[in-house]
Amino acid sequence: MHIKVNGETEKFPEDSTIRDILSARTLREDIVIVFLNGEMVRSETWNAVTVSPDDRLEIIKVVGGG
Repeated sequence: MHIKVNGETEKFPEDSTIRDILSARTLREDIVIVFLNGEMVRSETWNAVTVSPDDRLEIIKVVGGG
């Protein structure tokens, strides 16, 4: 299935969860915020939330510094 990730169309297996997508992109889960179709998704639910064809996923990296 195809979904948009940060504005780019990407292909993922059917029934992929948000956690699957983050793992495929080798992103550290402790430094990202995820929005699915404009709604923030809590990290506690990433294993349970599956994406559907044509969904829009925004993954924002949180950067800290001093």
